[in-house]
Amino acid sequence: MSTFKTSLKIVAAHRKYVLIYLMALSLLGLNAGAAQTEDTSSQVKEATASVAVIDRDGSTISQGIKDYVESVGKAQSLEDSRQAIQDATAQNRISYILIIPAGYGQRLQEATRQGAEPPRMDTVIGYESAAGSLMNASTNSYLGQVTGYLSTLTDDPARAVTLAKETMNHSAPAERIAQDATPLPHSLVVYAMFSFYPIMAFAIVTISTLMTSLGHRSVRSRLSAAPVSGRSRSLGIMGACLMIGLIGWLWIFGLGVTKLGTSAVTTSAPLLGVVGAALGAYMLVAVSLGFLLGQVGLGQNVASTVANIGGLAMSFLSGAWVPTEWLPDAVIQVSKFTPGYWAAQAISGAYTATSMSADVIHPLLVDCGICTLFAVAIFAVAMAVGRTRAQSSL
Repeated sequence: MSTFKTSLKIVAAHRKYVLIYLMALSLLGLNAGAAQTEDTSSQVKEATASVAVIDRDGSTISQGIKDYVESVGKAQSLEDSRQAIQDATAQNRISYILIIPAGYGQRLQEATRQGAEPPRMDTVIGYESAAGSLMNASTNSYLGQVTGYLSTLTDDPARAVTLAKETMNHSAPAERIAQDATPLPHSLVVYAMFSFYPIMAFAIVTISTLMTSLGHRSVRSRLSAAPVSGRSRSLGIMGACLMIGLIGWLWIFGLGVTKLGTSAVTTSAPLLGVVGAALGAYMLVAVSLGFLLGQVGLGQNVASTVANIGGLAMSFLSGAWVPTEWLPDAVIQVSKFTPGYWAAQAISGAYTATSMSADVIHPLLVDCGICTLFAVAIFAVAMAVGRTRAQSSL
């Protein structure tokens, strides 16, 4: 019996790993993707921040600022104390807190007459949403209108506040610009990102188990007695490992397309192909890692530990679960030396692509190619380890 067929029989005998690490974990990612909602509206939705204004001035200008902020945001009551402000921010209950200091209105009028910079107000912006930052920009815009009217049209604070409010109320509606390419479903992209972990865990555990089984004395004796060369045996094992990867890729990608991306097959086929290529490249990395661990001779328990902990760590570093923009700069620099980062870049690039031209697709395929190079390098190391162990056993 050929090494390839023997390897496939061993994998079939350990099909519980396929059920647990491939099918069960991929269904978790499918649920995460299906929970995402698609926004197909052409209208731009404004982010409404929860706001609180602490007015320690009580002037006409400060009251105008308070009225504007509360009319734009979702006003929340907040006690004027350090403890209350800290609690509201830590609990993420209020996205934007504006503190107007005493004497602010008078100082603003004086700065306007002198042509100086307006005095500053204290702000506390929530850390989990950009709505607070957008609210701060709107407040500064309103304040700029008040300052402009005080310096050009009127010295009356009440009149300046009224004119600024009227100006801010006359805003033009925004609409999205239609893209040249139909975007991929967000649910499919989320599923693809969540699939990084099952891909890594499945390939490493399954291939390591195969390599361990092939190393058992009884199996090794039968394979050695077969009338085949060592090169043929190596090619058979390699083919079996690639077959495991192919099965995993077909399941992961096929499940995503069938359940979440059927519309993309006809509307965004090139971008969908990039997602498939990225998942395929990452699967090759997982296969090469499993082959390397098998060549080193790690046991099933050790391989399973490496697969789970390493798979989780690599998924995190790649930006599959948390966008890399949210990570510290040092972590981002480290993540660029991991294969998952480049696969995630290709998938996210396909999702944000506004065109399906070659100029857009080519850089994404380059990212997939970089991920594949990691697989080639790891596989070369695995082959070198295998030769070294073979020579030492002679």
